[in-house]
Amino acid sequence: MKKHFIRTKKIEKLFFLKGKKIFVNDFKAFLKKYKVHDLIKLLKEDFKLINKKEKRFTHFNIQYTIHKPGRHYLITGIIKRGYSDGVIYKHPILKNKNFILAKCISVKNDLDYSSVKNSDFKYSLKNIKNVNDLKKTIIRRYKKTLANLSDDKKLALGVAITKLKIIKIF
Repeated sequence: MKKHFIRTKKIEKLFFLKGKKIFVNDFKAFLKKYKVHDLIKLLKEDFKLINKKEKRFTHFNIQYTIHKPGRHYLITGIIKRGYSDGVIYKHPILKNKNFILAKCISVKNDLDYSSVKNSDFKYSLKNIKNVNDLKKTIIRRYKKTLANLSDDKKLALGVAITKLKIIKIF
């Protein structure tokens, strides 16, 4: 098993854009309010690519994820990316509406890209249909949040796959 790369600092606050103002929410209180284990944050261009007609969604992370089968997650869009270079961490600014509530069905961590099966792409974002698409997406997605790593090092970390059942869109 690969050593897990620490991607972010412990999250204590969430930043949401409402109109032209940024509102700060306590992270734990927000999770408790929506009765979810965690947030799945997607870039706004990726959030738009979720096939909302499907009742399933497959999400890919770099290396590993803390998602757990049976737990609920709130999927939201990122308005402005966060930043991390290994020393400095800046929180992303999130959308204040259009959440998707989902239940985790399964998780696979620490996979090499060669282990990703074609069936894993069935319910993924509309622009991720094969391993090459996935690699491009991972590099694009983690461009700013792992700014201190080269593209090759990002890809060498591997991938995690979370399969979700969409419960509600609101």
